[in-house]
Amino acid sequence: MEESMEAAKNEALIDNKEALAVIYKAVLELSNHDDLSDIQYADVPILKKATEQFFENVPLTFLLPAFPAKSPSTAKTSGIHPDLGEVLALKSLDEMCKKISSVYAPGARVVICSDGRVFSDVVSVPDAHIDEYGEWIENIIREFKLSHLSTFSMDDLYPDTKGDLLRERLVWRYAKSTDEIRFLVINDDNYRALFNGVHKFMMEDHGGLAENKTLSKNQLSKKTKLLTYELIRRSDAWSELLTDQFGDVLRLSIHAYPINHSKFGVKLLSSSDKWATPWHNVTVKVDGAFQLMHKSKALELGATEKRLGGKYVYFEV
Repeated sequence: MEESMEAAKNEALIDNKEALAVIYKAVLELSNHDDLSDIQYADVPILKKATEQFFENVPLTFLLPAFPAKSPSTAKTSGIHPDLGEVLALKSLDEMCKKISSVYAPGARVVICSDGRVFSDVVSVPDAHIDEYGEWIENIIREFKLSHLSTFSMDDLYPDTKGDLLRERLVWRYAKSTDEIRFLVINDDNYRALFNGVHKFMMEDHGGLAENKTLSKNQLSKKTKLLTYELIRRSDAWSELLTDQFGDVLRLSIHAYPINHSKFGVKLLSSSDKWATPWHNVTVKVDGAFQLMHKSKALELGATEKRLGGKYVYFEV
């Protein structure tokens, strides 16, 4: 019986080979993994799960916790609103869904799960800036007719609860203890890599704030390490909430994970750094192609500020 079921499955794979190849290619094009030359779909959990859902004939729903708010560091970004980087990143996600939908009738969608509210106090971004950034993301989706994208945030769950009370509710219900996070950072390679990457961002962002100008590099490092543990703690809690709300969906991440991890790391825009995101950088046109870099670096290169449609900032060398 098992042999006949396996044979039927293999036959179905052959019959749907071309459609599945398009789906795999569309997903892998967003990967932030270094080398995909020898990758087989069975090695990539998200592709394996997508294949299972393909044969169940259900829409492919991708979940991406991202697009929180612009970094408060003026050396990295050009303001509090989304710029051309966010436009291009959202377009790339919608394009992936278009490619999948062209060969798969149930279609595909990406739910942008904005995590800005989750840790705005940790990254020193006011809740008012989170609100404005989120409104602009919604406007981009409407303006550019990105019909395969939708958004979700804690505000959707608890519309009558604001700011700190929302965060307290999340932490109370879903968060690990700080000691648990510390243990994972010490003993788990993925958590250690995540901690190092996030701590780098925290050092950059908080180093430029007026309240930290008098701190030595060592003092700043200690302060931001504590904040990094808390950010990861909140991020994990947010992930648990999303699992509760959305169940068994296809999980994307802007963090760099091994290719066999359940979360699939994506690069939203061409950049030399797999950790780069539009909300920690500006978008710079260099030799006809767009890439992400800190605003300070763009200015060092002699880049000039421009705007798409008079609204979305980018730079050009």
